[in-house]
Amino acid sequence: MLLQQQNVHRQVFSHVDTKPWAAVPPSRHHHLHSKRDRNETFSRKTNRRSTASAASSKRDVHAHAAVLDAPTKAGPTGSKGGHTALLHGLGDIGDVAPSHLPWLLRLAHIQSRRTGGDSSVAIQETARGLMAWRAALNKGLLPDEICLQQIIDEGSEEFAIGRQPSELKWPEEPLNTLMIRIFAKLNVAYFARKYPAVQDAFLKSLLEVAVRYHKTLAGEEDEMDENVEVDSNGKRAKTAKQLAEEEAQRRAERGGPTTAAIQQVTNEMAARKQLEEARKKRAAANAALPPERRIAVELARELYGKWQAPLQALQKAGRAFEGLEALLGGAGFDLSGSIWKRAGWNSLDALRAKLEDLKELRDLVRSLGRGGGWGPLRRAPIQYLDMSGRQGLLRTVLEAQETRGLTRSDDISRMLPAEAAHLSRGRTVRSSKLLFYARLAEKALQSYERDGWSEFPTRISHDRREVRPTADRGPILLCVDTSGSMRGARETIAKALALECMRAAREQERDCYVFAFSGPSEVRELELNSDMKSVNNLLDFIETVFNGGSDFNEPVRRCLDRLSDAKWANSDILLVSDGELRQPGSEVMRKLSGAKDKLSLRMHGLIIGSPEKKRADPAVLRGLCTSTLPNGKTELLVTEFSSWASVQADDQLGAIDYDDLEGNARRRLAGLKREADRQAEIRRRRSGMRGSSKPKAGGTTPNEEFKMPTAREGRQKS
Repeated sequence: MLLQQQNVHRQVFSHVDTKPWAAVPPSRHHHLHSKRDRNETFSRKTNRRSTASAASSKRDVHAHAAVLDAPTKAGPTGSKGGHTALLHGLGDIGDVAPSHLPWLLRLAHIQSRRTGGDSSVAIQETARGLMAWRAALNKGLLPDEICLQQIIDEGSEEFAIGRQPSELKWPEEPLNTLMIRIFAKLNVAYFARKYPAVQDAFLKSLLEVAVRYHKTLAGEEDEMDENVEVDSNGKRAKTAKQLAEEEAQRRAERGGPTTAAIQQVTNEMAARKQLEEARKKRAAANAALPPERRIAVELARELYGKWQAPLQALQKAGRAFEGLEALLGGAGFDLSGSIWKRAGWNSLDALRAKLEDLKELRDLVRSLGRGGGWGPLRRAPIQYLDMSGRQGLLRTVLEAQETRGLTRSDDISRMLPAEAAHLSRGRTVRSSKLLFYARLAEKALQSYERDGWSEFPTRISHDRREVRPTADRGPILLCVDTSGSMRGARETIAKALALECMRAAREQERDCYVFAFSGPSEVRELELNSDMKSVNNLLDFIETVFNGGSDFNEPVRRCLDRLSDAKWANSDILLVSDGELRQPGSEVMRKLSGAKDKLSLRMHGLIIGSPEKKRADPAVLRGLCTSTLPNGKTELLVTEFSSWASVQADDQLGAIDYDDLEGNARRRLAGLKREADRQAEIRRRRSGMRGSSKPKAGGTTPNEEFKMPTAREGRQKS
């Protein structure tokens, strides 16, 4: 069995030395990651052999070591795992992740073919360099000279024992310095330490760049991109950029294009021309560099552009609310995903900044959901006192609600009877009196531990959890008016409210569902939970441009249908609108009234009017949000947005008419002014008639002389 195992090792490394990495069967790749299992199996097998068989096995092992002499000479003789690596022919490869192994073998093959060296030596050196990057990233650092020396001095990594920093530096210069610079600028080390999936994707990208670097130096053409689809005839699918260029060329060649098409084509051609000129300038500047430096600069610039969008999106997601960054950087992290290039990330960051000043929106979302209160005890994130944070439950002695046990304190009201006996005895015995006051000064009196839960400004620690009462509120059903009258500042407020609902739902372990309605039967349903689909739904809503009418029948009908589900039965409805709503149909109003009576449904309303207060009282919205309590009182849950100073700083709000994008309010005010001028002219003429003398002979009567101006004449005059 031992000889068969050694033959397998010889076959693996013979493939590495003479054939490309693709020639190694995938079934053998897993051998390189079971070094510990090999050691245990090897020990059990050798212990069962006789002394003569062990001696024979030892000679075979030395013969095997001679075959693998190149990789073992590179390692330190006194290292902890050096003898194991020598026996099994794995070296530092056993610690390489399975997803990185194909690229590692491919890189070793290209290096040996370009330099004429041994591929087994190249694969060991590359594996050590890759492990050095991983060890540095686990510390939140990049593997520069100082970090490598720190790893060596600690001695916790087998691959670094007895090495010098120059032996662990990988890839070779000038690529190594450029990689460290661009990743320091992108702050890759922070995300790689926090999220293992990001670290694996980063190391894979580093291996890909090293492979392309050596292939370019060797004068080999890069292989076909594996992500591009190829049909049965071997034809490659065109990219979106190529399709857009062909479409622009067809529009330019087609006769009689419209003015908009001509302008679009002209802008696209100008943009491509600018990019081409910038590319030529960079190429001219890089032409003067040595070949190795020029290739390294081009690859580093390309890798920087590949990682810039994902890392910026992770930063913006982390600033939006807790947990969103972990969701994106978790096990499902995909560097090539389209979610990183979405335009909604910039708007998300701006909305998050506005929410810091919109306290009334946070308070409104906090009040949603029936069954509110402390709820049952359950495991929840620990909260610490933070005077600048948001409200949360903290255990404090200021709320003496329950007795949990015994403790030591200086509170006389909670001390045990034994301590009171010391105090009473101190009237006659001085030593007892001194003992009591000494314990009081040291806060060592045996006392009952009485405390409770109260709301204080807090910050949340998601790493630790405790058993405490948490808000057991129901889910959130959000109906947002996306009509044309909601554009501008109102649109910003509505999107910020949707972001706050998703944040609160994730923090309080609740569900959130959004109905974005405009015209008749134009309702979009978006579920905002803790998954990638919800993140895409949120970005879709943020990127949406509000337009259309305001039909409230369909969203109310869908909300009432969802209340029939047990999961959503404890929900409250929040309606966000500018107040310009039509009265829903009689059937919808009947169902809504029944839900309020039987299910205790509460409908909240947020009126987003305008800073000028031009709008009339939205009676329809107030009627929908009015409920009758069991005690006979009437409850009106309507909030009118008033924090306009927080959104007035938006640059997009200056040219927007708050009442209507088309300027209907401006035209209405102009019409009222014309009517007022017309009435003033009538009064002036009538007053002139009263003061005039009687008409002369043959003259006209006062009634004939005065002629009432028409509405058209009044408009022409104004």
